[in-house]
Amino acid sequence: MKPFQVLLYMCCAVCLLALLGALMPSEGVSVGAVNLRFPSPAEVVRESAKQEVIDVDSTIDRLRQGTQASGLRSVVDSLKFYKNFTTENVARIHFPNNDYTYFDPLFAQCRKAASGRKVRILHYGDSQIEMDRISSTLRQELQARFGGMGAGILPPVQTIPTFTLSQSSSGLQRYVCYGDSTQPRAPHRRYGLLATCAYTSGGATFSARASSGKRVQPLARKYQQVTLIVGANQPGFSATCKGVTRTLPQAVKGVSLLQWTFEDSLSSVQLTMNGSADVYGIALEGKHGISVSNVPMRGCSGTIFTRIDSSVLGQCYRKMHIDLIIMQYGGNMMPSISSEKAISNYMGMISKQLKYIHQLYPQAKVLFVGPSDMSKRVNGKLQTYPFLPKMNEALKQTVLANDAAYWDMFHVMGGENAMIQWVAHQPAWAGPDYVHFTEAGAAEIARILSNAFLTHYDFYELRSRCRPELVRQFMTRNIE
Repeated sequence: MKPFQVLLYMCCAVCLLALLGALMPSEGVSVGAVNLRFPSPAEVVRESAKQEVIDVDSTIDRLRQGTQASGLRSVVDSLKFYKNFTTENVARIHFPNNDYTYFDPLFAQCRKAASGRKVRILHYGDSQIEMDRISSTLRQELQARFGGMGAGILPPVQTIPTFTLSQSSSGLQRYVCYGDSTQPRAPHRRYGLLATCAYTSGGATFSARASSGKRVQPLARKYQQVTLIVGANQPGFSATCKGVTRTLPQAVKGVSLLQWTFEDSLSSVQLTMNGSADVYGIALEGKHGISVSNVPMRGCSGTIFTRIDSSVLGQCYRKMHIDLIIMQYGGNMMPSISSEKAISNYMGMISKQLKYIHQLYPQAKVLFVGPSDMSKRVNGKLQTYPFLPKMNEALKQTVLANDAAYWDMFHVMGGENAMIQWVAHQPAWAGPDYVHFTEAGAAEIARILSNAFLTHYDFYELRSRCRPELVRQFMTRNIE
């Protein structure tokens, strides 16, 4: 064909497509179970005009730099920096009533961690944190700052391998209170602080060793203290670790701890259990410092805590002295959200969970990490789930109204349609399902979360050296 014929053909094709789009009903045409839809010329122009390509590298780099307070030469400069961060920075943690002192009791314990205090953090979440993603980087950053070692509290039976530890068990019947109907449910509600329970009626073994892969964070490889968390034990239940046996001579209806402490750090451990008991978890930690436990719940939307026996859960929290509870949920609920009423119903369930946790254990601070951006095809075009921005905002308001802090991961990523760019990033920061982070993406998110936490802590340290009245005046007034 000659060039002008090719041009004429293309022009005719475009005109025919435009005519088809103009004549096609906006709701499409149904052919059997299939709905055929074709965008009108106005829609094409409108969508092209509003499509925005997010530079995620620039966004993330800006967030990294926004948490660096180095080089500030005066208290006033430092206060200006922290005031701006705590009120304007997208990576900041949102606190109830904008109270920047909300985490002060937690930070006071972190300050003591290097000198003997143990600070335990439970990181609950859905499949976004499986394999110790996000938790492992957060753990490493906090342990490097405040001391500590080990991978935290492990489930007695691990069904999804992590890149931090290899573990195995025998003689334990596993039950969980989350997931679909294929997951085994217990004939009772005595699930522990990991939302799981493993029952042994005779002999059982548990073993764990640090993985040798490069992805293992260095401080998680070793531990000096092993704690077995059990409940509803029969008389004479015992457990042996490194040749040392601990025994519970009497039947205990509630929660008990069996603990072993070693002078030299370990990289592998084996427990042998004898007798009958519910096993709720095994903690591998240092003698002091930070302990971060990864608690993924595949398919969970964060609405299962009220299914756990209040006495058991409350005792677990108290006996293990949990200081911070991180709840990272919302992604699994999003596909079923198709109206503002559905959002409202979910907010009611989340509010109920937060009230339940506060009631059982008011000593712990709670940080809710909102959902990431997620993409689906709408009219053949990849875009953010239509109700995700509204659900994210509703979650923030609900969490803050229930005396918990909120971290807005959706906007940290870049907001609407950011997930498309995270998938396209080299290396990919999210997978082809446009929902889950890759390991590289999870590490980026974890670093921003860690930096935000530590920046708030640095502000706490600065405030502890300043006159409280000066800080209050600075934070509440427009001081240049």
